[in-house]
Amino acid sequence: MIYILDTNIIRTLLNYFPKKGKRFEEVWEKIDEKIRAGEFISADECYNELARQFSEKTDQYQWFHGHKDMFKNPDDKESVIISQLLRNPKMRETIHQKNILENRPSADVYIVAKAKALMATVVTAEKFKPNSAQLPNLCEELDVTYISYDDFMEIIDQL
Repeated sequence: MIYILDTNIIRTLLNYFPKKGKRFEEVWEKIDEKIRAGEFISADECYNELARQFSEKTDQYQWFHGHKDMFKNPDDKESVIISQLLRNPKMRETIHQKNILENRPSADVYIVAKAKALMATVVTAEKFKPNSAQLPNLCEELDVTYISYDDFMEIIDQL
C-alpha cells in the first residue's frame, strides 16, 4: 500500500514527534524504511510548502531536504486528473487566490491526483467539510481513500 503524505502530516511529525529515545527512533526507522521502499511518498508541491515554512538551518528542513526523493513530480496521468478535477468550479477553490498572487505552492490537487493515479491512500490532518474544497473533499470527489494522522500512526505502530 502506498500512502501520500500531506504537508501537515510531515510538518506534524517533524515538529512534534521526537527523534530521540528508543521507541521514537524505532518509529523513525520504520518511516525511513517505507520512504526508501516508495510506500510513503508525497507531492513535490508539499516539498515546496515545507521549504517556505522552515529555514534551511533547521533540523526539520535538513530532514525533508535529505528525503527529497520522496516528493514526486506529477506525471502525465496525474496532469489529466488535475485538469478534470479543476473543471469543477467548486474544486478550483482549493487553489486560493492568495496563493496565486503570492506565487505560493498549493499541494492538495497534486496529492489527490497522485493518490488517484497510484490507487494510494492520502494521509491528512484536514477534515471533510460540506461544501468545501479541502483535501478530504477532493478525495471524496475522486473516490480516493484518506486517513487521519492518528490512523497513520496506528499503521506505523503495526509495522
